[in-house]
Amino acid sequence: MLKLLLPIDGSKSAERAVRHAISLCAEGLDASVLLLHVQPHPLSKGSPKARRRVEMLRQLEEGEAVMRPAITLFERAGVRHKSHGLFGAPADVILKFSRDKDCDAIVMGTRGLGAITGLVLGSVTMKVIQLSQIPVTLVK
Repeated sequence: MLKLLLPIDGSKSAERAVRHAISLCAEGLDASVLLLHVQPHPLSKGSPKARRRVEMLRQLEEGEAVMRPAITLFERAGVRHKSHGLFGAPADVILKFSRDKDCDAIVMGTRGLGAITGLVLGSVTMKVIQLSQIPVTLVK
């Protein structure tokens, strides 16, 4: 069974990547999907610890809300999946997570919701395709 990593940011592009992964499984690909939502680090290290914890919890809840539509689509399709929420720089977290979880491929949208974007592809997407050691499928 293949293990696919699918980064989720709530964008239309990410939703199309979800639908693509579901169609691959519907066509017979034996795969499980790891959904990943990455949030920036909450507040600065100099902020009070209690305030950082509250912000982390808020961000984790926000991440769950962002992933909920994708989770619902995978549940309806009967595709094995598991969701994860992490903190950090999105491309770096995606790459590390793919290595740590021994993923076979990454399926992701070409452009996310980030404010800074590349000329053709989003900056996160560009970094992932340049540095990934596993195949990356981009869904427009």
